[in-house]
Amino acid sequence: MIHFMKKKHLIFGLLILVLLISYLYLSQDFKKTPTTLYVNGNIITLDKNLTIAQTMLVENGKIKAIGSTKELSKLITKNINTVDLNGATVLPGFIDPHTHFVLSMFMENMIDLSGFKHKSNKEVWSYFESEAAKLSHGEWVICKGIDPILVSDLKTPSIKYLDSIAPNNPVIMFSQSLHSYWANTVAFNKAGINKDTPNPSKHSFYAKDKQGELTGLIAEQKAIFPLLEIVKKEALTPKVLSNVASKIMTKYAKNGNTTIVSAGLTISDEKPLILMKHLSDENPTLLGSILEKLGKLPKRKVAPRHFMYMRFNMLNLLPKNKTENDFYNIIGVKHWYDGAPYIGSMYLNEPYLNTNLTRDELNITPNSKGKALIAKDDLKKFIKNTHNKGWQITIHAQGDAANKEIIDMYEELDAELDYTNSRHRLEHCLLLDTLDIIRMKKLNISPSFHVNHLYFYGDALKSDLLGKDRVERILPVGSAHKNNLIYSFHADQPMFESKPFRLIQTAVERQTKTGDTIAFNERVNLTQALKAMTINAAWQIKMENKIGSLEKGKYADFIILDKNPYKTPINELENIKCLQTYINGNIVK
Repeated sequence: MIHFMKKKHLIFGLLILVLLISYLYLSQDFKKTPTTLYVNGNIITLDKNLTIAQTMLVENGKIKAIGSTKELSKLITKNINTVDLNGATVLPGFIDPHTHFVLSMFMENMIDLSGFKHKSNKEVWSYFESEAAKLSHGEWVICKGIDPILVSDLKTPSIKYLDSIAPNNPVIMFSQSLHSYWANTVAFNKAGINKDTPNPSKHSFYAKDKQGELTGLIAEQKAIFPLLEIVKKEALTPKVLSNVASKIMTKYAKNGNTTIVSAGLTISDEKPLILMKHLSDENPTLLGSILEKLGKLPKRKVAPRHFMYMRFNMLNLLPKNKTENDFYNIIGVKHWYDGAPYIGSMYLNEPYLNTNLTRDELNITPNSKGKALIAKDDLKKFIKNTHNKGWQITIHAQGDAANKEIIDMYEELDAELDYTNSRHRLEHCLLLDTLDIIRMKKLNISPSFHVNHLYFYGDALKSDLLGKDRVERILPVGSAHKNNLIYSFHADQPMFESKPFRLIQTAVERQTKTGDTIAFNERVNLTQALKAMTINAAWQIKMENKIGSLEKGKYADFIILDKNPYKTPINELENIKCLQTYINGNIVK
């Protein structure tokens, strides 16, 4: 009996040992940077006093000390790992407060038909035809970047044209704004869509000609979902997306972003959440490690922190209880009140201009003001329910009518809801009245400005969409600053690549791509613009005590630049390069 018990204990002990060894093997992670002293730097801390430091000690991912060389001279010893910055400029890592990580994965390998790559209608469609010809019978032809503004003579595709080029291949195309799409007959058939298919809503539809036949145009997100589900099953599978996930994260980091915020996850189940947690969390999970060893998830490497707002129609994916996690977390819920300026779904007080661009290329009905995408009572109910559950709310709003009505709803609920610590947000804010900015301040609502509208589309907004008077009121960043309203900037990737210095330059100089100056009185200075993408953005996600500036006790999220932005001409800010990016004290490779 005693012998049996000893044998049983031995087997149990061996089992525990095997499990322990297996766990340690599966939990292997990327190599962490040891305690390091960074010396001889131009460290722009962006703290409250705008301190410029020269030396910084990083231990276990956090800043243990920061200050002048004299103050920290005692720390410089032979026993400590030391990095000589040789006078290089250091900034807090940038925070992208509004991006779309999943969509960025989705679109990474698509055929690029954008104005960034092609300059004319002929170039766009010649490239499309040559790329489509390379694909096998039945293979998906997936394209991105259709934009009749960046490519001024572009003719958007008809279903007949797409059928003629790819009669045996399903074709789907994404606009640069990600609010309009095109497909051919094969693609529609795969999704079970024909001319008799009901439109998902008044604002999201399958366009038809006078004979009631599909034109190929698909407006807004609800209508594209059935096609996206087929694409995800047949072409952009989880394995394909997983293979590019780490690449996308590294791109964010190489541009200087140490934190990203996904504003409305376009997912249908929780599987992508496993991938995103695996990429960004401080330590690997057992499940993630197993899936990585099986080749189902990419190998972990240093990646930006990732915070997320869930879509309003995916509340089943919200965790039952809010959690605290400084690296990966779901922090709120996103809704949409209007659409995009370049498809006619921006909700305005006054109509779009009636021009060749709006009428013939963008198919905007004359005298259209756009419309709200949801009834006021429904959005008001959403605000109340979501707020009462403790979730932060962010709402897509471009037009002046959209912004005003959303603020009206918050104001109407002010007597029964406590906004003291809510920090709810409005996203994009192309047209935002000064009086509404004052109301936002009282309601603790914060805007994130899509300032790329000004740089890339300012000329078209002025001449063809809004006119001279209204365009002088777009993106009122200066007014937000004057009224002490905390604000941030974003690029809305994959609409535009997340390049912080491009956004900063636009906010400071207020110039379009052709050099025209718009609403110069709404400019901010360089320090204010830098804060918008660091400590302000950190405040918007309730992380200002942990990231956003370089201070003792905060996480060591910082970037090393090739130039000092304060010694760089304003019109060259976008050319500043990020030489190295550190997240939690670890270098991105």
